[in-house]
Amino acid sequence: MGKYSDIRRGVELNAALTKLRAWEDLSRDAKQTLYRGQRGSSVKVKANRVKGYVESFGLTERIYLPVKLLSATQTTNGTLIGIVRTAVATEGRALAVDFASPTGGVLLNGLKGYTPAKLSLTERGNEVTDNKSRITDIEYKRYDNKSVSSPFGAGTDGETYTAAVTDIKAQSAIETFLNTTGNRVAFTPERL
Repeated sequence: MGKYSDIRRGVELNAALTKLRAWEDLSRDAKQTLYRGQRGSSVKVKANRVKGYVESFGLTERIYLPVKLLSATQTTNGTLIGIVRTAVATEGRALAVDFASPTGGVLLNGLKGYTPAKLSLTERGNEVTDNKSRITDIEYKRYDNKSVSSPFGAGTDGETYTAAVTDIKAQSAIETFLNTTGNRVAFTPERL
């Protein structure tokens, strides 16, 4: 049996459950329309991507795989994109499509199922005024966050994933970015 405080919330939670079930019965188009209506003035970061390569952490030898990197010419949301682009490019962790492959290096196009390691930064924006759930109408705190991510690979001398993550976290631009309340950094390991 639950606590009395849980039982007292029964009416409120039952109303939210009814709204949730009504939401689940909506078509996909209706759900997307409601989402766009609530998103309001939020601006999604649309990063321009260009072809490039990263060196795999998990494959033996110097294997370079194709990825989509952040374009160096983008100016919209330039600060956030610039931090990510610089962080992954340091130490040769992200290479342009025309880079010179080192002796013994192999460019491997068409590897199925490969997902590169990824760095993601989320910048906390202002608190959104219309913060009711579009599903249950319950109010909660919501922020106009912006996120940017980019793949990265092993840097020079075939470093490990752990060493690359440690080095990227230690960069002064990343440390400064994390000093702002609500800003976050996340790493996703590669999958072969």
